[in-house]
Amino acid sequence: MTDVRELLARLNPTTIRMDVGTGAVAGSLTNIDIAAALGMVPGGIGRDLMELLHGPNPSRNQIVKVLEAITRLAMEERNRRSKGYFDARTIWGIAECMAKFHRERDEASRRNLEVLKARAAVARDQLFPERLEERFPQIAAVAIGFMKGERLSNRERAAAMGVSESAYRQVWASVVDWLLTQLIEAEQSAARCLLQVVRSGARDGL
Repeated sequence: MTDVRELLARLNPTTIRMDVGTGAVAGSLTNIDIAAALGMVPGGIGRDLMELLHGPNPSRNQIVKVLEAITRLAMEERNRRSKGYFDARTIWGIAECMAKFHRERDEASRRNLEVLKARAAVARDQLFPERLEERFPQIAAVAIGFMKGERLSNRERAAAMGVSESAYRQVWASVVDWLLTQLIEAEQSAARCLLQVVRSGARDGL
């Protein structure tokens, strides 16, 4: 087997995925064996993506489930970055006010304020674009398309998202790249887990 994901193509919408392993996994795998192995992969966006990308004829519910999970992932990251910027800006502001109040003008105080200011600037630059939720369906579509094998240029990605190429490069490319990194890592982790389950079943003859 060159890629354990290839097993998923043998499943069909009527195959029941079980959360316990049953049946013989060694030798020739049946659909039930594959479904049982898949059920042992921890649930989450990685497994859902793997099923969507490599299983046969994904249902509308599968597609919606993956899109909702991707959206939650991005919104949580957006909130984390926003909080990081707020905290960094607040710490810098308080330190600046305290330095002025105590009339601290020594080199150490100035250096400390410069460091805190720089941290706030870095956090600001890492913020996700405003109105992210309005573009997210297109961002998710571009990311999933890449994982399916589509290799679009920046111009083509921009067109798919309904923005100019310059806007894509300046505003949205970093979001797409971040999302792709998260999705690829999650899906690869799920595939590794599936491979371990299949190999373990083959050894144990379950």
